[in-house]
Amino acid sequence: MEIIESGASPSEMRGVLVLWPSTGGNARSFRIRDSELVAMGLRLIRFNPPSHGNSHGIYDPKTSIQLLDGYLKRNGYLNKELYGIGHSGGGAALMMYANQIPFRHLFLLSPILDSVLSLRFLYESGSIEEFSRLLLQPGIPDEETPNKQILETLSTSQWLEDGKIQHLNVSIQNSRIQVRDLSQFLKNLFVPGFVVDGSLIQKRTQYTIFLPKVDQWFPKEYSSDFANSHGLSCIEIPEAPDHFFSSSWLTVWKQIKSFGL
Repeated sequence: MEIIESGASPSEMRGVLVLWPSTGGNARSFRIRDSELVAMGLRLIRFNPPSHGNSHGIYDPKTSIQLLDGYLKRNGYLNKELYGIGHSGGGAALMMYANQIPFRHLFLLSPILDSVLSLRFLYESGSIEEFSRLLLQPGIPDEETPNKQILETLSTSQWLEDGKIQHLNVSIQNSRIQVRDLSQFLKNLFVPGFVVDGSLIQKRTQYTIFLPKVDQWFPKEYSSDFANSHGLSCIEIPEAPDHFFSSSWLTVWKQIKSFGL
């Protein structure tokens, strides 16, 4: 894993803000000024789990939660006020982690509440190639190994049904993700996959879900219904054009600050 800390010093902080990026994302991409964090008395923990940022290994939500938990315990951060920002798969992971520790408030940007549903939604919307291309080896034509095998295998949802992706046991390193074994990475996330259900919602934690104007990676209706069913706050950000909240992070951050961190 990779941890980048900033903000209020450990001796002066009143709380800890954990930031978990989307699957294949990088916690560095979230711009938050140190001066703001110091003024709020918060220490920011940018967490890049295995396969993210400069962190090697193979991503798995459950083991990544254990890595983060161990780090926060070793540094005495679990004794502070805890807040979290999670995007996409990172949002789902923080919701699972909140089942173990007392977060005060989680801010979730299009959390993937059902990993297999997310993939099926990508297939149904004709956007699966956008996902597949996040996993390609750079500098190699689509017609050559391993990119050809990756694109062909993921072009249909058959692999979700039969789990036959052993032939994708290749190492991938690009600007977004780096894994030793792509097949294991896909199995960890989608075979059989994970679901964030209502049993994970904690009364001690406040949840706010942010949704973009359009989302081709996860059905907004599912997220809205989930929030309504469990009494969670759900806010659409009209300035956010897509699942990645492109060019709209500062708007989201302003919303987060309005809750009084």
